[in-house]
Formats: sequence, structure tokens, C-alpha cells
Amino acid sequence: MARLRRLRLVLTLAMAWTSVSEVAWSNNDKQVRGEYEYKPPGKLDFITHIPSNQVLFFKSTFRKENAAPMLIVVGSTALLIWKDQEILEATQRFGRRNGISQTSDQSSRHGVKIGSQKLEIGLPSNAGEGMYFLGDGWLHFGIAGGFLGTGLITKDNRAIQTSSQIVESILSSGLIVQVLKHVTGRESPFTTDTPGGVWRFFPNQVDYHQNVARYDAFPSGHLAAATATSTVIILNYPEYPVLKPICFTLLGALSFQMINNGVHWAADYPLAIALGYSFGKIAVNRGRTKKKSEDETTSFSVEPLVAAGGGGVKGVWRF
Repeated sequence: MARLRRLRLVLTLAMAWTSVSEVAWSNNDKQVRGEYEYKPPGKLDFITHIPSNQVLFFKSTFRKENAAPMLIVVGSTALLIWKDQEILEATQRFGRRNGISQTSDQSSRHGVKIGSQKLEIGLPSNAGEGMYFLGDGWLHFGIAGGFLGTGLITKDNRAIQTSSQIVESILSSGLIVQVLKHVTGRESPFTTDTPGGVWRFFPNQVDYHQNVARYDAFPSGHLAAATATSTVIILNYPEYPVLKPICFTLLGALSFQMINNGVHWAADYPLAIALGYSFGKIAVNRGRTKKKSEDETTSFSVEPLVAAGGGGVKGVWRF
């Protein structure tokens, strides 16, 4: 049911985007923000870019210059799998000592109406639920909606692009995450008595959907989405250096809580972070262009020419 609610949320927000953002395309002029130029995104870029984003991701991942980051992800995942049970127990002991809730639900329920659709949203009622909410789709799509609203009101292409890129990167990374979950079939900590959990590679898909928590721990979709959202915002607003420590702190809090409440193992994180960052960067790079400097601007001018024995004119083409 939770997956069905999330799907309804995505579809509802997609319809809301295409209906309320018509004004965003009334002006197609580029706007310069820092070193980059921004145009309004296409109405459905956040969906139509998904297939080509997958191609760009795999092309960039297997380049020679990315061998070191790949080894770091693989190596850290292997190390954390080895230590997962110890990390889980230590984290949960810390949570109990400090009275941090270990529930994974959002106990405060509210109905939200978006257009003709009424969706139920769960909100946190304590610190533990609050940290887990940092990975919730409601928060990420809410942030995207905030940028969209701000962009429409202020006619700011960068804000509108940021909104589109957040949704695009979450959906693009989420596709890979779901494929990996359905292939690796790793148990969540709260469902297992086996240290480190059981991996059921290529599980029966009927069994998977009947008891999702027994199969969908690896990698973390919550952390991939939160990382994608953070990456898009940080890259689009480099003039605010405070964004990095804020986002990294929030990602750390989310990571802690998902172990504390038994939803994830630590080894579920390195690949999730890599996916969120990669697709966030891809979305940002597609949504802006580097501003040309004055030296790069193409121009043609006519200048006087003075030489021994005579004169004339000369044409100068700068490009």
C-alpha cells in the first residue's frame, strides 16, 4: 500500500506540474545565475529524460577516470557487510540510551488534497520519526514544489529547473534502486534473526510483493532520493556554502535513524549515495549551460587599417 501511495503521489504531482506551470513557458529567455545560464525546463523533462539518464549514468560509471570512485563504493560496501551486525547493534543501543524512537512509521496522519486527489500524508511526531522523514517522498516532492512555486512567482528559471531536476533525479535513481532491490533480495534488519540478514538473489517476485521487507533492503531508496535532492540544490546554488554542511548533517541523521529503526543496514548506503549523487549531477548538467565569457563571444567588427604607403579597412572576427 505504501508503494501505491507513493506512485499516486508522483502521478498527482506530475499532473499538478503540467497544469500550474503553464506560465513558466511563456518566457523562453535564458537567465544568468553565476557561471550558468538557465532556461525553463520542458514540461515533462523530469519524465522524458529518464531513459537517456540511464544511458549517461552507465557511460560515465565505466569510464577509466571513475574507476577509483567505483572501487571505493564496492570496497566500502564489502567492509560494511562484514561489520553490519555490529554496527546495527551499536547504533540501536545508542538510540535506546538516548531515548530515540525506533519506530519506522509516521504516526501523525493528515489528509492532503492536491487538485481532485486526496492523499494521506504521515508526519513525524518525535525526533526519531523526524529523522526518518528526511528520506520520505513527501518531503522531497514538497521541496520540489517549493522551488516550483518560488520560480513561478519570481519568474526564476533556476528555481523552476531545480524543481524539475529534483523530481527527475529521484525518479531516475529510483528506477535503478528498484531493479537492484528486486535482484538482490536482502532482508531488512527488523525482519530477520540472521546476523547481517539473508540475501535472496533473484527472488520469486510474487513472494517479494507479498512480504517486501524481506527482500528490499539493498540499496536504500530513501538515502538515494535524499542524496539526489541535496545534490541538485547544492550544485544549483553554489553561492550558499552553508548548504553543504546542512545537507550532509541531515543525510547523516537519516542514515543513523534507518539503522536505529531496523529498516536498513549500513552496507545499504554507499551505493545509494553514489546513485543519488550521480543522477542529481546528471540532471543539473542537463538543465543548465556554462555562460560564455566575453573572450568566448563571437563578434565581427570593422577597424581602420593604417600602413606604410596607404591605408584602408580590415574586418575582425572574434570567436
